[in-house]
Amino acid sequence: MVAMLSKGDSCELLAVAVSWLTDDPQPGIVLVELLDAYGRPHQLVGKSVYFGGELLPTSPYPCPTSIRCTIEDINDDLATVSTTDLLTDGPAHLPFVFEVLLDLLVPPNPQPPNASTSLAATVRLAE
Repeated sequence: MVAMLSKGDSCELLAVAVSWLTDDPQPGIVLVELLDAYGRPHQLVGKSVYFGGELLPTSPYPCPTSIRCTIEDINDDLATVSTTDLLTDGPAHLPFVFEVLLDLLVPPNPQPPNASTSLAATVRLAE
């Protein structure tokens, strides 16, 4: 049974880690991509530990990952999500906000996302 997500819930937004950028600062920086509900690509750069899964310099890029988010609103099959405090924009430390398809959100999971749960994100980014 799949858990239902609601406004205010923490969740994981399925995405794709595109490349390892640098080892410095530790634990290393990666480039992650996602598509919003309107097909617009977005790129986030951050420490590997900010994203789901075990991202390493030797990981086979591109590979599935996820971004920790909070659901701000749900409207039919669309959700407005904001990133956690770890991924913010500029000196004001504002979270990134995206409108995404609800089916790209999963409940928080301590396990790394696997290829089957991240297939939709991977396929959409490849198009």
